[in-house]
Amino acid sequence: MMADTVEPGGKQGVDTLIHDEMAPGFLGLLLGQIVDRLVEEGGPSAERAGIRAPLRAFSFISLLSRADLTVTEIAPRLGVTHAGVIKTEKTLEKLGFVERGQNPDDARRKPLRLTDAGREEAERIAVYMDRACAVYREMFAETGMDLFAAARAFEEALDRKGFDARMGDG
Repeated sequence: MMADTVEPGGKQGVDTLIHDEMAPGFLGLLLGQIVDRLVEEGGPSAERAGIRAPLRAFSFISLLSRADLTVTEIAPRLGVTHAGVIKTEKTLEKLGFVERGQNPDDARRKPLRLTDAGREEAERIAVYMDRACAVYREMFAETGMDLFAAARAFEEALDRKGFDARMGDG
């Protein structure tokens, strides 16, 4: 029996569950798959551009290219946990792109900053991201939808009323 046929008793096959009848309910799954695909397919072009940093660290490096920031300052800007920032920091330290600095006015504050190699990597990432933005704009035009704008609008709707509140008790 084919997976997308109607099963005995009138039940839909498994292939239609996620892609048809309940598709909106699996939005998170689809978005996760798209992100994973972009990361996987973006890797080769980043390598050709001479970039060694992981794609998922580009926003981290881009932030530090503008200012030295602490873990506490980075986390909300990227929408990640402190633990996520520290994990990325360790990866970038091993690559020689990030180091902890000192604040002469506040010994407790230990901002992260790019090394010389990190600043060079940030320049390569900026060029790469300019091209990536152009590719996304082409895809938005091709699909007739600015997915980034739609995602931001969706996020703002969740900020106004969260998913759990929208689900209610029923």
